[in-house]
Amino acid sequence: MASVPALTPAQTHALLDILTHNQTYAEIQGFRSPGAVTSYGFPFARATVVPTSSSSAAPSVPSTPAASVPGTPRARTPLPPDDDDDDDDGGGSTSPLLQTLLTRVVLRLPAIRDLPRDFWSVRVQGLLARLGEANLSESYDKGALGTRKTLATGASSVIEMVARGALSGVAKQDPDPASQRQQYDHTKAEDLERAWNDVVQGLVHGHLWDDMFAHLSKTEDLESYSPAVKAAAEYAIIHLATLAHHIFVLSPEGQYVLKLLENLHGLAPYKMIRQTLRVGNAATMISGMVRLMLAKISVTSLTNWFGLTQNADDGMNLLQRMIWLVLSWDASEFKKSSDRVERAKERPSDAVLAAIREHVSDPRPEHEAVRAASRDNSQSIIAAILYSEDPALVATLTESTHAQCLEYYSALLSIRDREAITTALCRQPPDLFTQMVRDAVTAYEPIIRMVHSRVDLREHLEATQGFIDEFIKTSKPQKADGGSSDAAPPPTVEDYIDLFMRNRGFMYKWLHALGSKCPDVWEQLRQWTNEVMVKFRKGYPSDKPSAATDTMQQRLNDLFASLPPTAQDTVLSAINAHETYLSTITTLSRTRLQALANPKASTSRTTMHGPGVYLARWQNLLDDTAITPSTPKGAVRHGRDVKNTLSMGKTGVGSTTGPVKVTSAEEEPIAPDVSIVVKEMGPGFVRIVQEIGGPDS
Repeated sequence: MASVPALTPAQTHALLDILTHNQTYAEIQGFRSPGAVTSYGFPFARATVVPTSSSSAAPSVPSTPAASVPGTPRARTPLPPDDDDDDDDGGGSTSPLLQTLLTRVVLRLPAIRDLPRDFWSVRVQGLLARLGEANLSESYDKGALGTRKTLATGASSVIEMVARGALSGVAKQDPDPASQRQQYDHTKAEDLERAWNDVVQGLVHGHLWDDMFAHLSKTEDLESYSPAVKAAAEYAIIHLATLAHHIFVLSPEGQYVLKLLENLHGLAPYKMIRQTLRVGNAATMISGMVRLMLAKISVTSLTNWFGLTQNADDGMNLLQRMIWLVLSWDASEFKKSSDRVERAKERPSDAVLAAIREHVSDPRPEHEAVRAASRDNSQSIIAAILYSEDPALVATLTESTHAQCLEYYSALLSIRDREAITTALCRQPPDLFTQMVRDAVTAYEPIIRMVHSRVDLREHLEATQGFIDEFIKTSKPQKADGGSSDAAPPPTVEDYIDLFMRNRGFMYKWLHALGSKCPDVWEQLRQWTNEVMVKFRKGYPSDKPSAATDTMQQRLNDLFASLPPTAQDTVLSAINAHETYLSTITTLSRTRLQALANPKASTSRTTMHGPGVYLARWQNLLDDTAITPSTPKGAVRHGRDVKNTLSMGKTGVGSTTGPVKVTSAEEEPIAPDVSIVVKEMGPGFVRIVQEIGGPDS
């Protein structure tokens, strides 16, 4: 058999980008189903989570201790994970990428590693299963890219970057003792990138973490450590500002998400928290804080306390009431939209509206069947719903009544989604949310005691509150004196850069307070960062069997070589096209970084697009999202067809006209079709990740 030429480093990088991009989002999407968490593996239980009843909208978890539930592992600390429990074996996880990051990074955090096993296998697993069983709506149904879709794709684009780093590792470059002390021109994008790469080298392969921890314990001026750290901090701030701008300004859902944040921020009892923090005794303070946030006051809570009832809906605590209020206010806006359709003079018939209402309450299989029929028959979701009920109803629709039906259906789905989320988090017994928060407080109690006794937390709480106030103000279109907010220009990337640059000092101050006054906590954080950074070295892990110690680059080359010759040509062609695409968006990102790094080169501060290759990958996920046709008969639309379209019934901050409109003459590059790569190499890639990842890392 003729040998297959090895992929070049650039081709391997493009291939890894394709596979991690697809796999990360597929794993996140999988949590729409309750089965995803039960097949996740460690630290979750593999036992099926049983609903409370067949008519329940979401599943529950037995209220008995985990050790007494058949199939549920005994309660214990999840680390170290390399023990003999069957459900600790992550090799068969259906979410290997997410599991690898969870076990390598999150589960090793101070206090997180001390959480009881029930926290994951009962509390978190139960909540995720409930939300999966709730059958929340999709963007396809609503005719727009919803908030959950926007945030899920954004999270996926960030997580996939970390996943690639964990899988392929950071190669060690030739050491340069002067690299941390040389000067960097902050007005040049290449210098900022070089500083960032030098810092990453020091963090992953050197002792920079130790040096920076020692430096912050002596001073709150982090950037004075070295020119490289100072330039890298500016590089990071520009990218964080770009991310915030992309979420809250460029995203159609941005101003709506900002409204939710502002409502939640307004409900937070900052004054009461500050009063509680004044208590000198740490145990009393923690008890008071728990009472403030988690105490439930209701008739059923009293009857439960007296033993007259058990596992009943015993009301909501303050945290749950905040969630309920925000979602209730939100649902009331959608109720107005549905009522407006029902009261309209020229509206769909009662039979049409009744069919839509009935479908909203149908179980998941019915929704999936109608969604599939809509795609297969090139008809809108409304036409598919009505056709499944009575084909004659479709003929009664006009262009205007069909648009009303889309708005009506979207509003009803939004109301049901919020009710389902509220039920899962706040109302469904047993109260897993409150138990989860109590577990977290218990795990962090030793750290809280030490920090409270040595640091004035009220000062840092006030700084955090002030930053959120300023962030919300920055994110709103600033109207001129006497002008309308609807006509005001949207915030720019420079506005967010200024915000973060002004407030970076309070973060440094908090880190310095921990480092100088809480040495035990500081040492735990130092050990955690060093432990995590080792896992991002190229070739990690080195203590596994030889079959797993090959680098990801070698494994991908072997996987490509195993393809049939007829598939290799088409796969390689798609990889080459993606390599060109990555080169294009990388160059574009560097150009945008240069524009922000040297603001003096431009007299205007109107930048609406910042750097970040991952932003293009995020947009790619949104653009590919399937959206229902806007007419009874028509082709399925995609996210790129509904840009700047807010889900029906939603409003932004200070505006009832929808999202901030951003116009730009700069066209975003379109990603090539790489579905053939995913089809041919996706399953093999999953097996590779299952083998080299997992909890035994």
